[in-house]
Amino acid sequence: MADDENKKQDNTVGGFEFVSENDAQKGQMDLSKIKLLESRVKACRPGDLKAVYEKAIENKIFKTPIGWGYLLNLRKKLLESGFKEEDLIPIPLNVSITRHSAMENLTVRQRIIPDTSKKESPFKRIFPIVLDIVLAILVVVMFLIAASGENDNIINYKRNVTNRYSSWEQDLTDREKAVREAEKRLGIEDTSSYYEDNGN
Repeated sequence: MADDENKKQDNTVGGFEFVSENDAQKGQMDLSKIKLLESRVKACRPGDLKAVYEKAIENKIFKTPIGWGYLLNLRKKLLESGFKEEDLIPIPLNVSITRHSAMENLTVRQRIIPDTSKKESPFKRIFPIVLDIVLAILVVVMFLIAASGENDNIINYKRNVTNRYSSWEQDLTDREKAVREAEKRLGIEDTSSYYEDNGN
């Protein structure tokens, strides 16, 4: 409790309790500017007061309610001295007094929030499933075509090569048999020993 009171006292300047220490420092600066103006300007003439009032507004000297209060007092003195409202510059407030929600600062397009509670259409739910099934069927068909095809590929190359060599071997065996039969009919002797002797 004591800590909270100390913090509030630290942020109090000129009878105003500021929200932050930064704002309190700005209030302290406004207070020192007011003291400086009052010490230097011993203006009793309304024209001099008006000049101080207008310069303070034009140069945006005051940033907090402390300074705005001082300007308001100058304004009252000027009105009492014979100036009219139209002759005096209004005191600008660079701060919004009313709270605005973040939605008010957004554009119309940013304010529109899409309704996420809508259910997806059945097409959007079913289409990916159907597409997955079709693609799986296509992959299976491609493997079947590759496995049963005549061309060599990664799936059937061993079987095709083995079949090709076995058919060549069968052809050679059949030809050799036919040659031997033809040699017997023609009375040609076996020449395999002749080739073996020649090779040495």
